[in-house]
Amino acid sequence: MRPRDAIFLVGFMGAGKTTAGRALARLLGWAFIDLDEQIVAAEGRSIPRIFAEDGETYFRRRETQFLSSLRDRPRIVVACGGGTYAQAESRSLIDRMGRAIWIRIPLEQALARCVGGAERPLFRDAAQAEALYLARLPSYRAAALHVDAEGLTPEEIAGRIARSLE
Repeated sequence: MRPRDAIFLVGFMGAGKTTAGRALARLLGWAFIDLDEQIVAAEGRSIPRIFAEDGETYFRRRETQFLSSLRDRPRIVVACGGGTYAQAESRSLIDRMGRAIWIRIPLEQALARCVGGAERPLFRDAAQAEALYLARLPSYRAAALHVDAEGLTPEEIAGRIARSLE
């Protein structure tokens, strides 16, 4: 990778993008950005509250704005929300700014991590989550790199990603 490239971790909710992203940023000596955390900080309210008060369309617009603001940031690892890469405009931005890496885990594992997650406004039940996952799957598959993360620690995921960048 070129020194100015950015890495965007994509995948379904519960895949471990934030935790593995922090580990990867430490390993590379790059900055780490969690897209959802940035939106929450700027909005001064939680993601479920943003969804409830202004809707998903508003949230996706803010997401795209934050992605755009990262254009000139070198050497960053960005943990994207589960639906970020499924949005055509965001996917196009990510693909122009750096490399999308799909952190792939079995749906069952993702669901187990999401149960009781009040911070996940699009997770209502397993059947709905599976439909959402299947709808997003073609977008995830479009990522430049796929990393099978089943059974791996965040540090092992980060190491696997770092080795694939060489």
